[in-house]
Amino acid sequence: MRKKSFVLVLVLLLVTALVLPGCGGSGGKGTDNGGAAGGDLPKIQLSLTLHDPVTSRIAQAMQAWADEVSEKTNGGLTIKLFGSGSLAPGPEALNFVMDGTADIGWLYTMFFPEQFSLTEVVALPMNGPTHPAQTAEVLWDLYESTPELQQEIDSKVHLLTMYGNPVNFISTTKKPINTLADIKGMKLRCPAGAMTEVMKLWGASPEVVAAGDAYDALQKGNIDGTSWEWQGIEAFKLYEQLRYYMEGMPIYEGVFILGMNKEKWESLPQEYKDVLTETTGRQGSIEFGNIFYEAAEESKKAIMEATKNVEIVNPSPEAIAEFKAIADQYAQTWVQQNSKGGFDAQAYLNKSLELTEKYKR
Repeated sequence: MRKKSFVLVLVLLLVTALVLPGCGGSGGKGTDNGGAAGGDLPKIQLSLTLHDPVTSRIAQAMQAWADEVSEKTNGGLTIKLFGSGSLAPGPEALNFVMDGTADIGWLYTMFFPEQFSLTEVVALPMNGPTHPAQTAEVLWDLYESTPELQQEIDSKVHLLTMYGNPVNFISTTKKPINTLADIKGMKLRCPAGAMTEVMKLWGASPEVVAAGDAYDALQKGNIDGTSWEWQGIEAFKLYEQLRYYMEGMPIYEGVFILGMNKEKWESLPQEYKDVLTETTGRQGSIEFGNIFYEAAEESKKAIMEATKNVEIVNPSPEAIAEFKAIADQYAQTWVQQNSKGGFDAQAYLNKSLELTEKYKR
């Protein structure tokens, strides 16, 4: 009897040892994940670099997305935001993501001259969308139908989202711009690429100034104004220096790509990839675009309430036509620069303009 009892105890202990791990016990790395992330996955934290402060409205939207990812993976996959360029300065973010220093980057393509020339077809001054979600839809249509655009992006990062920032316009400190003649010789902060070239053609002196340095540059008079949008103006408190807002002549929307280091993406468990894919892509891009638009509207309202030193400038249709005629000339220069290797840049631009009209907000 004693021998049978001993054998019975051993059997019971063996059964208990086999059953407990499957009941959500404390053994094993990441066993508390469960749900969509599964029960045996490692806990992983991804870094996300952005040049906006983490307190900005768009950064708050990204934090909400990070929280959603964490919730859907039961805390298994988390994303930590590093704002104000604390992990990677804006113009260096692409390199930092590509070499793995940052896992994910909020990449403003105009920071990287000649790296995203086909992506920026939607950002050609006065020849593109004027709503961030509209930009998202145009870009995704182009991406899904243009192998050259896919190669341009996919060779650098794993694409999560792409959309526009709210429409940019010129804002100045001391005098308004009502006509083409008014802009001559003015030192205006703008990103590199198409906007810089068009500024030159308009007769202005474009200055490439880091976002975090723009306030001091305005305060010291090193620049006379900037091309930006309401959310960015609020985030960096530029409204304390600016007075005239040329909102009546929208110029362009820059492109933002949320891109991930390719090796890091490949290293993730499939369950985590599925959650990231589910919360980004085309639909996620449109949602971010809508959020960015609403953030800009809220920023404008907040700026109007914070200061009385605001004057909205609305150039006449004739004046706008003068600016656009020169912008159109540059669009043809862009076509010539990108017509190589058999790529039909004119047809690509035409398609972008057609899609811009199709998705018009």
